[in-house]
Amino acid sequence: MHRDKIEAALSAALKNIGDSRRALSNKNDEKALSDSLWSASAETEYAVFLLSLTQVDKSESASWKHETSAKQSIEIEPALVSAQKLLESAKTKIETEDFEKGYEETWMGRNLLLKVQELLEKKRKEAKK
Repeated sequence: MHRDKIEAALSAALKNIGDSRRALSNKNDEKALSDSLWSASAETEYAVFLLSLTQVDKSESASWKHETSAKQSIEIEPALVSAQKLLESAKTKIETEDFEKGYEETWMGRNLLLKVQELLEKKRKEAKK
């Protein structure tokens, strides 16, 4: 089982989200925000992959995988807080071997982090105009 690797990836992602939130409070540290957010997303993606290996014979069409509102606007800080809470909860679920719920929460946290990355990229491109 990959439980130790999943927990390590989630711990690293949580540390990087904390770093992202600190960088966000230092408004002039956009590079640190971007770097730590990228690292958090990478670790979360790895955890999602490892958790997917625990989901034998599960439907890929789970309703929570399709609950994305692409048109819904998000704000960076609340999205980071939500992703952090989801990943903390997922880590707790993994520790109690509730891999199905841990996978769901990690997946949703990953989606939030990706949306924040997209938002930052959009803002960066608009600032260059």
